[in-house]
This record gives sequence, C-alpha cells and structure tokens, in this order.
Amino acid sequence: MLMRRYLLKVHLYLGLLLGGAFALLGLTGSFLVFYPEIDRGLNPELVSPSVKHSPPSVQAWFDHLHAQFPQRKGPWRIEIPRSTDQVVFARYLKPEETDPNVFAPMVVALNPDSGAVLNARMWGDYLVTWVYDLHYSLLMGKLGTVLVSLLGMALLVSVVLGVYLWLPRGKQRLIKAVPKVRTGSKKAIYDMHSYTGAYGAVLLLLMVVTGVGLATPQWVEPVVNLFSVRMEKQTVYSAIPMPGAKRITADQAISAGLAVFPTAKLRWIEAPIKVEDVYVLRLQQPAETSQRFPKTFVWIDQFSGQVLASRDALKVSSGDVFFDWLHPLHNGEAFGLTGRILAFVSGLLPLALLLTGWIRWRQKRKAKGIANQRQAHKHCSVD
Repeated sequence: MLMRRYLLKVHLYLGLLLGGAFALLGLTGSFLVFYPEIDRGLNPELVSPSVKHSPPSVQAWFDHLHAQFPQRKGPWRIEIPRSTDQVVFARYLKPEETDPNVFAPMVVALNPDSGAVLNARMWGDYLVTWVYDLHYSLLMGKLGTVLVSLLGMALLVSVVLGVYLWLPRGKQRLIKAVPKVRTGSKKAIYDMHSYTGAYGAVLLLLMVVTGVGLATPQWVEPVVNLFSVRMEKQTVYSAIPMPGAKRITADQAISAGLAVFPTAKLRWIEAPIKVEDVYVLRLQQPAETSQRFPKTFVWIDQFSGQVLASRDALKVSSGDVFFDWLHPLHNGEAFGLTGRILAFVSGLLPLALLLTGWIRWRQKRKAKGIANQRQAHKHCSVD
C-alpha cells in the first residue's frame, strides 16, 4: 500500500509539473500530422490550378530556380509533386541569412508548368514550419531536442504508472476494465481520466518511442546496434571529368536512377553544384511506407550518368528498418489516412489527461479541505 501511494504521488506530480509541456507537444504533433494540407489551406497559391503537367522537365525547374535566384550559388533540392493539384517545392539548403549549423532552408514554391515562383519563404518564418520547430526542439535548437526527448521519457513513465495504478484487481477485473463512465462529477472525471490513459496508452507509447528516436537517435542507436548492424552512411563523389565534359541534365540522372528501381517513383532530387558533387535521387518503392520521405536512394555521377551507389530500403538490416519506420509511424503515414487520424487523436490525449487529472486533483483537494474543516470544528465542539 505504501509503494502504491508513492507511485501515485510520482504520477500526480509528473502530470501537474509537466502536463502543460506534454499537452504542448501533443497538440503541435496533431497539427503537424496534416501540416501540408494546412499550409495549402492558408496559402491558396500553393494549390496548382493546372492539370497539364505534360510531362514536367525537372531540369527546367532547376533552370528557373537558378535564373530567378542567381545569387543563390548553393545546392537546391526539389520535391516532386505527388498529385496534379500540388505545386513544386524547392529547398535552398544553406541560405546565407540563416545559421548553417541549423536546418533552416529557404522554401520556394513553383508553378509546375511555367516554373513561375509562387512564393519564397524562410523555414521557421511561417506557421507550419514554426510549429514544426516548436514540436521538434521547443525553438531551442539541439538543446531543445534533448529536452523534448526527456519530456517524452517523463510522459512514458507517467503513462506506465497510470496504467499500473488503474489496472483492475479481483475476480471481476475483466468486467471492471470495460469502459463505463459512472454518474456523479467525481466518479465521471476519474473514469474519463483513467480510461483515456489506459486505452490511449498504446498510441501514446508509440508516439513517445518514435519521437525520442527521431529527436535524439544517438540515444537509441547503441541499443539497436546490439541486435543489428546498420548500413554506413554513403559518401559519394563524381569522378574527375575530362576537359570539356558537360554535366548531364537532371532528367537524364532521373532516368539512370529509375533504371535501378523500375517500379519506384521519384520523390526528391538534389542537383550538384561543385565538380565533385553528385545527383542525389530519393525514390519510393511500392512497398515503402513513407510517401514524402522514403528511404531508397541513388547517387548519380553528374558527368557520366553512371550509378555510383544506391540504397535499397527493402534490402536493409533490421536496425535500418527500425529507424526507417520511425517517421511514418510517428505521423501515422504508415497506415494511410486511418493512421494519420490515429496520430492526430493521440496528440490530443495529453491535453485530455491534463484537464481531467487537474480537475480530479482539485476535487480531491476541495474534499480534503472540507474534511479538515469538519474535523477542526468537531475538536472545537468537544473542547
């Protein structure tokens, strides 16, 4: 009984002291599940009015970017539209205006057909990316990612303790485990808090584990490496060209990359800048779970068009599979629209637990205060 009281206090104070932070991370996470759709809703110019796309020349998009931003001499990365109503998004990875050690690219939207610039924004200066940074690092850079992971682990402890304290005991434990909100404000609030935590625990634990893995992978890698050896990161360079050699176009590089994975779709392409750089293609094979950020890569020599290296996301170690699944599980993308809705709902759970837990705590404090007053009055009457 003494241990149970101690665990109850730990659960209580974690919720009271950190519940607001848990709710903030949850709400921003729910927002980000649908952030591409939200961004298009807030910025109508990001919805392409054209259905032409006949067929798009990726090299032409790069040419438009270089022509309209001649002062930007660094690398551009283009995201390929996945439907006819989407515009082309290009990221200038290292803008001079931002800290090169922080992920803060310039994001440019292009009309898929004309290549006209629809808007150009700095990462973090507009709503969806500001919310992203708030969720990922609390707007505090690398230190923030550590704090986010620590908060995630505290939430993990709180949820596990809550489930343990809730677990029904006795012969009728299965009947007691069936959700049923009783009448009366005190019992109803307790039931709502308990069942929300108990039945939402799987979703919350999934969000915490994947979130910690994304924010601080260096904490998770040593454990994963005990069971599986991960593929080393590729460092690939183009061969020194012969005098007068010309760079192949982005479309030629795409053809070479898709020849390696004929059933794949191009999602991203980064063009070379320096003579030793390569074309980097990010492809999605049919069996991959992530739509926007798949893990199949091809590196193409910018002069010869030769495939220098590739990464087949379907033929990697179990350790790589674990890390490849973190993002699509965290945002629910791995299970389509249903998964995204579940991820959205899971982000609302910390707020629901905070509100019901706080109300229940206030109810108990009020009841305790009334009981103390009665006890004091009783002593006074006896005296």
